[in-house]
Amino acid sequence: MSRTKWAAVAIAVITLGAAGCSKSDASTGAIAAPVSASPRPKGTGPLTKEVVRADLDTSLSDAGAAANDPEYARRLEEGPASSPPSCVVVSRSIGNETTPLDFARYKAVVGELRERAWQQSGGLRERENLDGVIGDASATLRQRGWIINAQYGTAQEKSAITLMAYDDACMKKSGIDASPLG
Repeated sequence: MSRTKWAAVAIAVITLGAAGCSKSDASTGAIAAPVSASPRPKGTGPLTKEVVRADLDTSLSDAGAAANDPEYARRLEEGPASSPPSCVVVSRSIGNETTPLDFARYKAVVGELRERAWQQSGGLRERENLDGVIGDASATLRQRGWIINAQYGTAQEKSAITLMAYDDACMKKSGIDASPLG
């Protein structure tokens, strides 16, 4: 292919990427909300924190559980002032009256992560409350140098889904063994 054709292809790709891929309503000209990103193509090398954060946040959102506890995530990601750079990315959703969280929604979040090429290690580990309802669950997922600990829990009439992703290489450099995480 000639340089001119390569340049034209590159310009087309950049233009399409900048324009986005949204649907419009021809009758009103309004642009509909973009559809959630499809799973990323497989690549090589470790993922960046930005990609991991996007996977966590969009998995929660696509399962109907918005990441709505940024203070919890910030505290865990920053850690103490004397600590090395954070090896963790966290997203957390707390259920409320308008968006209750239950085990089914948790399973949907784990399913969304698997759609983004996260590989689940083992099955879901779950524990029932005295009334027979699943009150706690956890799963471990891995992808390209990262480990996600996905947790669901209920306490004091509130429920939460917490996704904590650990950069395995960063943890090892910091002298922290991430193997107990999954």
